[in-house]
Amino acid sequence: MAEGSPAMDHAAMKQAARDFLVAIGRRDTARIDALLHPEATYWVLGKPHLFSWAGERDRATFMQWAATPTIFVDGGAKVTFGEATAEGDRVALESTNIGVTPDGRTYTNAYHHLFTFRDGKILKVKEYLDTQSAAEFFSRPG
Repeated sequence: MAEGSPAMDHAAMKQAARDFLVAIGRRDTARIDALLHPEATYWVLGKPHLFSWAGERDRATFMQWAATPTIFVDGGAKVTFGEATAEGDRVALESTNIGVTPDGRTYTNAYHHLFTFRDGKILKVKEYLDTQSAAEFFSRPG
């Protein structure tokens, strides 16, 4: 665990990471807020000139985005989980998101997230995904 941080066991860290991704899919800002460290950052793979969500955002900017309504029907994007590995203060987690828009388009993408924890909260998130697929889907009019 990080020096000076109270111990959080790996099972609890994995569950917090899963809970965070489910909360994002539902745009559950109260749950997201509860899971994030005050100094949290969120980074997404990609080149910002090709994929607008690429790059790093601070907590306030991320929470602003999380407060926007989801474009997906039926409670937001559904998340399924693959493998999870925890070591030290980090969790690596595979997932897949599937969401359907009101016009019937389906978004599917595979993700790998790397979470870093401090003081029992998520300090950093690094998101790896198929940026081309995401950019094409979200740039098309619905």
